[in-house]
Amino acid sequence: MDTPASPTSLHTSLRLAELFSMERLILRKELQQDKRAALLAVVRMFNDFQVPYVITGGLAAQLYSEQPRMTVDVDVVSLKAKFKVLQQASPWERYGCELVFDRRRYIKLKHVASNVEIDINVDTRFARLLDDPVYELVDGQMVAFTSAASIAFAKLRTQRADWPRDPIKRVKDRADLMAIFRGLPDIPDKLRSDPMTTDEMRQILDSILAELRKPSSDELPPEDEEDA
Repeated sequence: MDTPASPTSLHTSLRLAELFSMERLILRKELQQDKRAALLAVVRMFNDFQVPYVITGGLAAQLYSEQPRMTVDVDVVSLKAKFKVLQQASPWERYGCELVFDRRRYIKLKHVASNVEIDINVDTRFARLLDDPVYELVDGQMVAFTSAASIAFAKLRTQRADWPRDPIKRVKDRADLMAIFRGLPDIPDKLRSDPMTTDEMRQILDSILAELRKPSSDELPPEDEEDA
């Protein structure tokens, strides 16, 4: 995975900073998290072992959404063959993590101090998420995030009828797509022309765009006469 030649072209995302700052508003102790700490720990681990990765999921979606996008974990995609280096070394504790489970293509860690789970996916169907990553600085650490087009393709694919997806997560993925399309209106055309986009996915794309075009308002509708 190519990285920028120098950090001068990098910038710290205000949207990520906003997401991290919102964690201070959580009052219940068992729900308190520090995703910034978990993110930096997992990135340091991948960099130390020279294993390619991108951050995806809710943290990446936040980069391309104008509204705060809450998430409870850190999602990572890596390459199956390259990730074996980490699986064999099992350096989890060195980075403040404990292994929850290892299902070969799907590995879950927990960053203990921050109370954040880290989901690592090495399924080959997600390998394209590593193409053309976007780089951000988080506390001086360069972090690779999946691009807007790549995460939009992945989330559009979850809307397919044959994709086994939790219904609540499926709805959240659709909302993420709406947020990305609203902020980056060139993305739908990129998805439509992608050779991996199926006819079903194009139909789903059209339905999402049609929904976004509908007039909307924050005002309440008129009262029914019987309620007046």
